[in-house]
Amino acid sequence: MSNRTSTAVRVACGLASIVPVVALAQSSAAPEEVGGLTEIVVTATRSSANLQDVGITLSAFSAQDLVNRGVRDSTDLALLAPGLQFTDPGGSPVAGLLSIRGVSQNDFAGHIEPANAYYIDEVYQPSNASSVQRLFDVERVEILKGPQGTLFGRNATGGLLHVITRQPSQTLDGFAELTVGSFDQLGFEGAVGGPLSDTVSARAAVLYNRNDGYFKNAIGPDYANDDTVAGRVQVKIEPSDKLDISLFADYYEIRPINTGASMITGATPDADGLGVRLPPGSPTGFGYVDADGDPYTGAIDYQGQMERRTWSTGAKLEYDFDRITLASITSYQKLDSTYDSDNDFSPFPIGIFQQNADASHFTQELRLIQGEGGFRWTAGLYYLAIDGDYFQGFNLPAFGTYPRASYSMDTRSASAFAQSEYDISDSLRLTTGVRVTRDEKKYNYTEVCTGPLCSAFIQPGTLAANGTTRDKHAETGTSGRVQLDWSATDDLLLYSSVSLGYKAFNYNAGFVGQAPLSQFRFKGESLLAYEIGEKFQFMNNRARLNGAVFYYDYDDYQAFDQRGFNFTLFNTTASMYGADAELSLSAGDGYLFAVGGAYLRTTVDDVPIGTRRVSREAPQSPRYTANLSASKDTHLRFGGLNVNLTASYSDDFYAQLTNAPVTKIPASWLVNARVTLSLLDDRLSIAVFANNLLDEERETFAFDVSGAPLGGTYTTYGEPRWYGVQTRIQF
Repeated sequence: MSNRTSTAVRVACGLASIVPVVALAQSSAAPEEVGGLTEIVVTATRSSANLQDVGITLSAFSAQDLVNRGVRDSTDLALLAPGLQFTDPGGSPVAGLLSIRGVSQNDFAGHIEPANAYYIDEVYQPSNASSVQRLFDVERVEILKGPQGTLFGRNATGGLLHVITRQPSQTLDGFAELTVGSFDQLGFEGAVGGPLSDTVSARAAVLYNRNDGYFKNAIGPDYANDDTVAGRVQVKIEPSDKLDISLFADYYEIRPINTGASMITGATPDADGLGVRLPPGSPTGFGYVDADGDPYTGAIDYQGQMERRTWSTGAKLEYDFDRITLASITSYQKLDSTYDSDNDFSPFPIGIFQQNADASHFTQELRLIQGEGGFRWTAGLYYLAIDGDYFQGFNLPAFGTYPRASYSMDTRSASAFAQSEYDISDSLRLTTGVRVTRDEKKYNYTEVCTGPLCSAFIQPGTLAANGTTRDKHAETGTSGRVQLDWSATDDLLLYSSVSLGYKAFNYNAGFVGQAPLSQFRFKGESLLAYEIGEKFQFMNNRARLNGAVFYYDYDDYQAFDQRGFNFTLFNTTASMYGADAELSLSAGDGYLFAVGGAYLRTTVDDVPIGTRRVSREAPQSPRYTANLSASKDTHLRFGGLNVNLTASYSDDFYAQLTNAPVTKIPASWLVNARVTLSLLDDRLSIAVFANNLLDEERETFAFDVSGAPLGGTYTTYGEPRWYGVQTRIQF
């Protein structure tokens, strides 16, 4: 029996095992009112609208959806939407690699902004490090696919994730939630909010989570543990019917945790220098052989450690001039992150990787919105400032050699944007939008190497050989959208769009500086996207089917090429096409089903392989992905029972642009299950959950380090099966 067939059988068995529980609950269930799907209100167009009326490929999930499906942190969002990949490549939250429909940026250096934007309460999060975080006191999450540059702007080339937290109100409410789970997990989440006066309300939320490491180390501390504390305070002031002032401050800290929870196995370069796995039990280039083949055990001599601290503060002001609303959003964020890990994952003192970031981010947005009548529009200005100091190093104590890079990057970005909607008729709507962005950057890079092997890392004509490189540069880029929406019936929306996405230029800053000096700066990329989609609600609002087909054509695609210690970004051409669809069904009697699927093909041109230039698949681009969810709500005499099973499937894909065989990630399933008992009119709930129910050993990322001295491949695995009990009290 194949692995896929075996997995499918286990999924079916898991579904079957829930049926008796549901049947038992139904035996005492009260009659249930028959109803359709709940209307979903989103803010994808910067104003509130029904999901089915927005001509964008968009998925939205409430806080309860996230809980029921086992979503605990941002990387878990890949469970929810087809065509979405989100992973932390090193087995710890040092960086988040986000891919939407094959659009991604796999360079995890601290100064690199992602190709898919991550927002929290309309505030852009520039760092790929801070995008990996636990979610708490969330109202909903919106996942937008395709270029969103005209309204959201910064680096929304492939799409964006928007986390919307619960806001203060004049109603007193709150909750406290305690979680106890596998690996001695202890978690707490709580919030309280309500009025301070007739015109002032506030809300405060906190998060704490700790657990022991699930990667067991035979000669030192265990790895992949967690110790996170976070808090958020929001104050809303409404001095009049026309003015709203929202103030916020938040803090997020990952206290020192042990890092380096990957597995190294033997590999060797082929004729093109691409890594090929050696048979199980083969040694790495320095003679290490994994003892048991278990991806969650190892013998690691160096105790890696990571610590990350962010805090931010800001304000949102809205003033209603009757027909026009003025909005101002201001934010300031400080990031401090340190990371080092044993990079040979063995008992030998071969290599230690280090990556630190100390950065500040300031954003300011001004918007004018006219949201009524047959001609509606949004126009505004946006400003972003990033000041960052970064460090990357690879210490080779066994060879007495230490290449490292210290560099700074200061970014100033200003843009002006406008988007309009015009009702050509009662059923036909034209949307047009444009954004012009001007980026200026200052770059100061210094490569230093000490030790006898430095000649191997400092090649003539490279960034490293130049020692210190400084540059100041500016570019202007354009984003745009033209879209036609046709409401064929009250329940069917058809739309077609042509969008232009833009991601600003940037600089190579690899820790060994092997990028050619002539290419130390690479140009901004543009993505021309064609899309046709539909949104259909039927069966008396019991069913909802949304789908789209798309074609992406890249100009100056920013390709990230990793060859062992050599990290280089360069411009080339690329194309992507595919389709995705999502079906939601309310089957009555408390049954709710959701199914999503995506098909994707990608091509990146002129990738240097050996002496040739060839086409390759884009990284993190599985051909097929699927997401499934089934839940049953049952009314009991003393409360309610919810049973939920969620599954996601990812076809195989390459983690690296070279498509080296060792970086091919096998297809896998991830299945989560949860049963929740609600009591006291839903004020008290007790839940049991199992994430990765089938205990799949899922590969999530891989690096090709088949060359000397490592002679292997690093593989990162997702968490093993995780059980827990969660109790929640709310008022």
